[in-house]
Amino acid sequence: MNRHKFTHASIFICITAVLLIISSSVWAQDTGITNLERLNFPLTSYEAIGRADVLPREPEAALFVLVDQTVGFSREIMYRAGEAILEWMRPGRYIEIIRFSSAVRGRYAEKVLCGLIDPEPPRGFRSNLRRSEWMRFQRLHAEQPIIARTQVRRALQDIMRSANRNIPHSDIIATITYVSDHIRNFHARRKVLFIISDMLENSSITSFYSRGHVRLIDPDEELRRVRRQGFQANFGGNVTVYVLGLGYFWGGEGAVRERYLDPQRARRIAQFWRSYFEAGNATVGEIGMPMMYGSLE
Repeated sequence: MNRHKFTHASIFICITAVLLIISSSVWAQDTGITNLERLNFPLTSYEAIGRADVLPREPEAALFVLVDQTVGFSREIMYRAGEAILEWMRPGRYIEIIRFSSAVRGRYAEKVLCGLIDPEPPRGFRSNLRRSEWMRFQRLHAEQPIIARTQVRRALQDIMRSANRNIPHSDIIATITYVSDHIRNFHARRKVLFIISDMLENSSITSFYSRGHVRLIDPDEELRRVRRQGFQANFGGNVTVYVLGLGYFWGGEGAVRERYLDPQRARRIAQFWRSYFEAGNATVGEIGMPMMYGSLE
């Protein structure tokens, strides 16, 4: 077969991808989080044919993925993160991917990608379309979730490949506090926060390190310290939190060396975060130390 000869199907897929990605989705709200706009989430097929009016007022569920760029995770953990996210991506759900490291230039978080996965057509939708519109909608509706998944994979790969262990601080608490305001004000029937991080705070608020080693922290005292400084997150309820990577140690520059936190110190850190999220009106689904085995619900 001539490698320069394209099939009609190949040409159609390329055109479809362009049509779906030409502009931002109406679900990409102005949140105050810095928008990198490196990758565009595909339009829903409804928007692409000019029928955004039939989209639901709020998504069935919303997933906020928060990725720590101060950690270079192993392939196994990276694979588990992608697997959990892609499994969660179903029709009518919204997803947002945010990366963070430290408070550089006053910014705690940067949004890399966000958008709505095509919901199923409402009853009677077809009867309001001409035959040509319906045929176009069906084609776009079939392709949109595929393109969305591809963009999510690329976003995760880009973030994790650019991880930098030389960033001097890790502002996890400040970032979660900031993002909690955004999540609280986002309208969805239910919301999920998925944090991919070692959860080892190292900032002006508090540090889980001492002389280059992870401390055996007092969870209650750490929580009181965070509250005194005004960094208690408030999710406003209806949010479930999952963590992947707690206590993961990175050797850096290729992430060759992998060491794990001893159970006693890891348990204390997990206890702090569980208390922190519950005090912020969120439910804790699972805290992976470092691996997470359940699904995002």
